[in-house]
Amino acid sequence: MTLGEVTVKKFAFALDKVLSYKRQYENSIRNEHAAIMHEIRIQEEMFRELSDKDVEIRQQMKREQEEGCQILRIHTYENYLEYLKGEMFRVTQRLKALRVREEKKRKELIAAKTDTTSLDKLKEKKLEEYNREVQKEQEQLVEEFVNHGLIVAR
Repeated sequence: MTLGEVTVKKFAFALDKVLSYKRQYENSIRNEHAAIMHEIRIQEEMFRELSDKDVEIRQQMKREQEEGCQILRIHTYENYLEYLKGEMFRVTQRLKALRVREEKKRKELIAAKTDTTSLDKLKEKKLEEYNREVQKEQEQLVEEFVNHGLIVAR
């Protein structure tokens, strides 16, 4: 570099494309995880509704038994309660499967986030090195100007 000639090269991170891909992948995994969590919440709500209905039907059946009702009516309640029990079992099975998927997806998300974070830190470190190098070049340029000024002044 000669006196009066200033060239500032732009910072370029060699792994920017990899970092961009890792971010996209992390976002994709995050969206998949969010979809699974949403499905879990739906199934939990469904289970609560079925459970509430079970309690309601049992109370209603008990009231009618105390007041005296036909056997056929009691069998209808029992059949409906059996149906609710089956539905609650199916929802519980879906929840178990969803929780296994969620755990796996969470581990994937943690791994993806770790990859992205490590590349971000590397980029940050390279940028700091670049900034130190630019500052060093600028200090050398100032020193050359000062030295050149002193030589011209003599």
